[in-house]
Amino acid sequence: MALIENLERDDWKQFFSEMFRYALWTLRHDRFGRVGSSVDDLRSWLVAGGIPRIRHNIDSGMEMRRFPKDLATEVRDHVDKLVSDHRSELVALVQDGIIPTSDAPDAHGLSVKDIDDACRRIALGERPFEEWMYAHGHTYQDVIEVYKAIDRWLLDNSIISAIGPMPKLQ
Repeated sequence: MALIENLERDDWKQFFSEMFRYALWTLRHDRFGRVGSSVDDLRSWLVAGGIPRIRHNIDSGMEMRRFPKDLATEVRDHVDKLVSDHRSELVALVQDGIIPTSDAPDAHGLSVKDIDDACRRIALGERPFEEWMYAHGHTYQDVIEVYKAIDRWLLDNSIISAIGPMPKLQ
């Protein structure tokens, strides 16, 4: 409950972000170390049920403490932002068995099992993304445009280096 009480502070976003980062760090480096009660809340919720458990406990706490609707919405949005910002660390903790796998979809409609299945299929040479696009009425050109957007993002974030021009479609 300590975390919920701190969400009523003026600087709750910064506080919550720091506690979330620290909870992830302790799960990776000092899982059973002594921490403050807010980090302990997050850490225990993560190992007991992952992000769905955090969302449930925060929602329950906000309801019990009668948070204003706009603040409750802002807190939920901030949880989604933290999950998005720390997705790679969360996935690594799931893969290491520290955070349990959830069948519940995340904010983007994908569960860990969905992602694992897609990665397995890609490793086998299948193209699940393209199959999904075609199954939902998208054209070859739509698929190419999505790949171009992904490539631009990868380039902009220096994940890949620039290559020559893409071949023209005939």
